[in-house]
Amino acid sequence: MIHLFHRRITFSLALTIGFLILIIIGSILLSLPFADKVGRATNYSDALFTATSAVCVTGLSTVTTATHWSFFGQLIIMILVEIGGS
Repeated sequence: MIHLFHRRITFSLALTIGFLILIIIGSILLSLPFADKVGRATNYSDALFTATSAVCVTGLSTVTTATHWSFFGQLIIMILVEIGGS
């Protein structure tokens, strides 16, 4: 167990916090302008949904992955799926 501020963090809490941090970082990266093929910033709710779905290995998306995301965006999604699936 990890002691943080004199409080024990259980494995399940650490796993949940890890998932949340991964989703937040992924959604921020997906909302950047160069993650979009056109070069515009993606709506944060779309980026958040896609990142959450990728980390949880659900595969859902509000936009078409092949046509909306650039190589960088697709790479971020692939990394999120790999980390979430392991």
